[in-house]
Amino acid sequence: MKKTIIYSCLLVVSAILISCGTTKEVQSTPDSYVAEGETLPAIEENADVAATPQQAKKAKKKKNAIEDFFTFGNKDDYIIYDNTTVFAKEITGMKEKNAKMAIRYDNYMAGFGSYNSGLFYFVQFDKENRKTLATAIESYLSDFENKRLQRKGKHTERAYGKINYRIDWGTISSSTPNNGQGEGYCGYEFYKGSPYFVISNYPFENNYYERSGGAANRESASLQYYFTRSQLKQLTDLLAEDVITKHIAENDYEFAAGPATIDEY
Repeated sequence: MKKTIIYSCLLVVSAILISCGTTKEVQSTPDSYVAEGETLPAIEENADVAATPQQAKKAKKKKNAIEDFFTFGNKDDYIIYDNTTVFAKEITGMKEKNAKMAIRYDNYMAGFGSYNSGLFYFVQFDKENRKTLATAIESYLSDFENKRLQRKGKHTERAYGKINYRIDWGTISSSTPNNGQGEGYCGYEFYKGSPYFVISNYPFENNYYERSGGAANRESASLQYYFTRSQLKQLTDLLAEDVITKHIAENDYEFAAGPATIDEY
């Protein structure tokens, strides 16, 4: 019993320390947006954007030793093939998070993984829903360029419709046994005058709950991921089908890109 308590405490501590250590010093500049007939408001001083030299030094610390210790679970489930960033809202405001681009070995779903709501989440889309996401992003970029975004619109976070995906989550990226699949939304939201593309969902049912013996939560958190235009363009490039196929072929020897051609004689 004592060992179980100590182990649980270490997991909680590791989650707190790792979550704190993975907030990226903000480098992506929020998008400026002026609709037809609007005048550009005065720029607010944003403490999230300007980092002191001391903060920058802290952000460059090496991976936490506790994270190294708790490397178990799903280490071999994914092809981790690149890095990007996403934004997430915290109590202190919008924070840019480091994210890993990942492809599942078992079904070739692809997406990104990052900390959100205190835990590490992998968000993964199948081929059909990657197309849905690409279409939603294209629509958002068009609305942005053509000044069609509504600063005070209702339910703009659902503006580009529904999308299905899978999430896997846990305390750290190498241990995400909780998982669920469901329906989310694509849209946009203004924050401090700047628009962000949003992928969001209500809680997903946790398929791992019964196996955990009640030790896990029945549902995920409600998730929201925010993207600037530059982040969207990078995400679109990294989720392109030729890029995904290339990385699968390089890492999975059982993968066949298409049907074998019959020899003619």
